[in-house]
Amino acid sequence: MSDTWDEGGNPWIVKSANCAFENDWFRVDEHDVIRPDGEKGYYGVIRVRRLAVGVLPIDDEGCVHLVGQWRFPLGRYSWEMPEGGAEPGEEARACAARELAEETGLRARVWTQVLEMDLSNSLTDEMAVIFIATGLSTGEADPDPTEVLKRRKAHFREVLNRVAHGRIRDSLTVAAVLRAHHMAVTGQLPTALGEAMLRQGE
Repeated sequence: MSDTWDEGGNPWIVKSANCAFENDWFRVDEHDVIRPDGEKGYYGVIRVRRLAVGVLPIDDEGCVHLVGQWRFPLGRYSWEMPEGGAEPGEEARACAARELAEETGLRARVWTQVLEMDLSNSLTDEMAVIFIATGLSTGEADPDPTEVLKRRKAHFREVLNRVAHGRIRDSLTVAAVLRAHHMAVTGQLPTALGEAMLRQGE
């Protein structure tokens, strides 16, 4: 099927750019611009060094394995799927496998890339890749020293319900759960797995 959605051109004119701040995680570029309305202005862009990677682990019973941690920028606790950042040049799947093992101790036999996302695209060029991991086996977790994690196993329908009611808010996790639900409903997952995820009364 051909893509007939029209894409407009770039209405911004960049006169110059300089790095206003940089650390190991990101830099902030300040652009001297001519805005789309023809007026002079400035546009700051956060350039994130690492690719955001998330993995939604779903076992044969249709249960999702989540991790909980305190998120410093938000000042509150968050339940979410295992996530991390791929170093420049590192394959997203390798990062996902590492994060899954470190945060949960789980290993996966089957990996399916299901989404690519742009995150907060008015402020940053940060991108994300999301996987669904199945065929799970257990092992020992080994989280980073800065991570104080809890683990929870919950049926997919419970997780989906918490997403729908705003009790799980992490953007990568929300997107992954909704995508997994769509795949289960439309038959894009193995039949037994989809049925287990959608089973009532769990």
